[in-house]
Amino acid sequence: MRWITALLIWLLAWPALTQVQGVMLDEPLDLPPFAFTNTDLDEGRTLIMFGFLSCPDICPFTLGNLEAIVTETGMRVRPDNVPNVVVVSVGPERDAAFVSEYAKFFHPDFTSFTGTRDQIYALIEATDSFYRLMKPDHTGYYEVQHYSSVSVIAPDGTLRAKLQPPFDPAQIAEFLARLQISYRKELAQ
Repeated sequence: MRWITALLIWLLAWPALTQVQGVMLDEPLDLPPFAFTNTDLDEGRTLIMFGFLSCPDICPFTLGNLEAIVTETGMRVRPDNVPNVVVVSVGPERDAAFVSEYAKFFHPDFTSFTGTRDQIYALIEATDSFYRLMKPDHTGYYEVQHYSSVSVIAPDGTLRAKLQPPFDPAQIAEFLARLQISYRKELAQ
């Protein structure tokens, strides 16, 4: 009987659990300088994810969802308010030569960068993200563990929110539209 009660509670809570996909920060957080500049950010809201080019699952899944999110957001806001998407590679030694092309496979307007280990670490820390390089195998190949969360950066270059999976495009597009309204209200004050 306990397991039936537990199952019913879980089933009743499931809709609420799946709706928590975007979390707005109480206070904006400044970000350290990185490969993209504040001039790039002045163009609008930016969604930043961390990954690596040979990622077998998290990165392709997240980028596919971000493409759907950008499309869905484009139906809610003016074209100049659709967020930019930036992929930051946490494997510069392996990815530097091809990183600029990676995100474009998912959407022609997506961009991807990498930086030095210190720059990557500072940005990871500032966005409360995570990655870990695993021990290389006998060929030198190494896996990378990383979060699938996405950071939402405002045009002023501050971290404003985090997006968490599951990435429902309609719910996140609505969250991003509300976030944009709150940012505009903040600027008007």
